[in-house]
Order: sequence, then C-alpha cells, then structure tokens
Amino acid sequence: MKKLLYMVVAVLALSSCNNWFDVAPKEEYIDEDALFSSESAFRNALNGIYTELRSSELFGSNLGLGGIEFMGQTLVPDSELKPIAEFDYDSQIMKEKIEQVWASMYHAIYSCNNLLQLFDKNQDVIFIKGAREVMLAELKVLRVAMHYDLVRLFHPAYTSESSFKGIYWKESTGDELQQLSTQELCTKMLAQLTEAIAILKKYDPIYTGESLNSDGLFGMAPSNRVWKMNYYAALGLKARIALALGTEAGYLDARACVDEILEGGYFSFATSAGTDLAFSREHLLGLPSPKGGLQALGYTLFRDKGVVLSPIVQVGEWKQEAPDDIRFRSMNNTLQNLLPKYDSLSIAVFSGAPQQIPYIKLGEIYLIGAEAALKLNDLSGAYAYLSTFVDKRFSKTSIVETSTATELMEEIERQYIREFLGEGQLFYCYKRWNLSSIPSYDGRNIEMTKAKYVWPIPAN
Repeated sequence: MKKLLYMVVAVLALSSCNNWFDVAPKEEYIDEDALFSSESAFRNALNGIYTELRSSELFGSNLGLGGIEFMGQTLVPDSELKPIAEFDYDSQIMKEKIEQVWASMYHAIYSCNNLLQLFDKNQDVIFIKGAREVMLAELKVLRVAMHYDLVRLFHPAYTSESSFKGIYWKESTGDELQQLSTQELCTKMLAQLTEAIAILKKYDPIYTGESLNSDGLFGMAPSNRVWKMNYYAALGLKARIALALGTEAGYLDARACVDEILEGGYFSFATSAGTDLAFSREHLLGLPSPKGGLQALGYTLFRDKGVVLSPIVQVGEWKQEAPDDIRFRSMNNTLQNLLPKYDSLSIAVFSGAPQQIPYIKLGEIYLIGAEAALKLNDLSGAYAYLSTFVDKRFSKTSIVETSTATELMEEIERQYIREFLGEGQLFYCYKRWNLSSIPSYDGRNIEMTKAKYVWPIPAN
C-alpha cells in the first residue's frame, strides 16, 4: 500500500509542466479500491500532501529562507541570487522559481481535491468518530491556504486592486478553470474557512483535548496536531486573510480570530531560547522539514554562497537596545555558517522530530491583533497586543499607552522585521501595506511598483 502511495506522489511531482494543470496522476498506477479502504490509508495520503508543501519548491526553500526572504531585503545575496532581491522576473533563476511555485502549489491543490473526492467515493470506510470530519475540514483549509499563498504572490494587494484576476480557483480534479478576482477569491476562501473552522472546533483534538488516535495514526492526538492544519492554525489563516482586506469588517473578523486563539491558551511564548531558536512551541502550524532541513539550506547560503545580513537587520543595535531579547542573543552580524534559529532545533513536542518550518506562529497572531485594532482606531487595544508581545520577547519598546497611531504602526513594522527573519514573511507585509518604497539590502531605497509586487503568471 505504501509503495502504491509513493508512486502516486511521485507521479504528481513529475507531471509535465507543459500544461500547468496537467497534474493528474496516471490512472494505471492507482488501485483506489485497494488504496483507500481504511482510515490509515486516508491519513497516509493526507500526510503526503504535507510532504509536498515542505519541498524545496515550496516552503522548504522558495517560499522561505531560500527564495522570497531575499525579496524582503533582509539578506545580501550573492551574484546568483541577486535577481531575486532585485525583482528581476525576467532572470532565469526567477523564472525557474516562479514556475516551480506555480506548478508545485497546483500539484498540491490537485492532491487535496483528489483526496476529497476519494472521501466522497469511499463513504463505507470506517473512521474513528470525528476523524473523517477533522480530515475533511483540514483538507479544505489546506486548499484555501494554498490558494491564498498564490494570491499573495500573483495578485496585487487587496487594497490596491481587488478586481485583479490572475490565479485560478481549483475545487475539483477536472479541467475547468475559474479565474476569479481577488475579491471573489477572498470571499470564497473566508466562507470556506468559516465552515471548516466550525467543524474543527467540534472535533479537532487540539481543541477538544480528546485523541482520535487508536492505532498510532500520526496527527490525531492533541499534542501532534501542531504539525497539521488544526483549529487554531485555521483561525490564524482566517485572521491573516481578513486583515489583508483592509476593511472594517475584515479588521473586526481578524481581531475576533486573534482573540479566540489567545483565549484558547493552547500556545505560549518560549521563555528562553535554549536550543530551539525557532521557538517551535509557538508554531500554530509547523511543517516538518526535509532531511537536513533549513540548517542545510543555511549552510549553503551563508557558508558556501557568502550571504550575509543586510543593513536593515541591525543585530548589534537590537542587542544593545534589548540585551535580553531571546530572538537575538545567539545572533551576530556575520552569519558565517547559518541563521541561528535554524540550527540544531530541539522540538519540545516530539523528541527526535525533524526540524520545523514555521507556517504561522504566535508572534504573527499578536501583530495581526495590534494592526487590526490600530486600523479600527482602537489605539489602546493596539498598544495592549503590541506591548504584551514585546514583553513576552523580553524586549523593549519606545511605545507607551499614549503613543500615536503612527508610532504604533512604526513599532509593528519593526517587530515584523525582527520576528520573521528567515521566514519569508516581510515581503508580504510590505505588499499588504502598499509601500511605495522599501529599504534595500544595499542601503538604498527601492521604488516599488505593481510590476515588482506581482509575480508574473508562467506561460503555458
């Protein structure tokens, strides 16, 4: 059974890219009746989708430290990587990365849709009570997450041009394509998230505290749900999308999601750096990295290619300003080998587990809450989220309860730079804020345009 499943995954990964939606596995490799006759088979197939997401084509490199991080200008690239930081979409390296992300993300979306159809086809398979519901909701949230990451890359910011049409919405394995506007996509995604979150709230072990695991199935006990698209991660994703709408309703929705996550109390901040400098306990969703993980990628970038921190990452100044801030204690300005947060991670949740790629984490939740409150003109609320976050990092800030909206926003921007170094999030923030210029890796300012903010859709 495992061999057949691996063959399915391999076919997905190797499908022709001549047609970006020619991603269906070859039928002769699949005996669906044999493959999907038990709960464990569905769980294995779902795990395979996470394997796709952690690949170097996606979050294992391109959508993190090895790709989009350079677009946030936090790293000084070598000559090979320079086109990424310069937004040179005509360069060979950018064409390759764009095509990889586009094709791989749609492969993963196809995998979600295919598995959803198999759930529907195999109604007679017996599941532990609640397990089917959790997996179905999880798949639907994953599908939304993948579409939204495509939106973040291939569309302008919602507040800039909500009518823009670029990516395709795929909700089946068929050939039909829906090219929807950013507004239509976000409306659809938020509606599906709301529905899935309600189901997860009822059945997800991370919320109920009741394991759905009777035979060693990974991902169905409360403690290991952090490796899966769980109830709180789904809320975090909804908050992320709602914030990007730039509307009062969106800010209210984002803040409600934030408050529900925080009131749940499942996640807490690291109190010391220890050996887990990525603070894995704070990840609402973490993807297990491939063998060698981000540590190996860090060695390639910092040791072999000579990549260093850019001037906007002011480690010396940060450490002088806040010597107890646990994010910077192990950092220096040279990064001779790697970014410390990806060095020898010791995951508290599972002893001996692989390194964890952060997809969404507690720090972002506080910053979303602060930004949403600020946009709602609730300055005291924004200050509460922001000051609590800074305090939990053992850091310092110049903001006070009487700080202006401008001062609070400046602090939010500073914290995004400090919090998400190496995680590929800063570029999305610049884009969401519609900044007309951003600080460059070489000390100048880069004038930003729609052409720089929006990845071109690959030609068929």
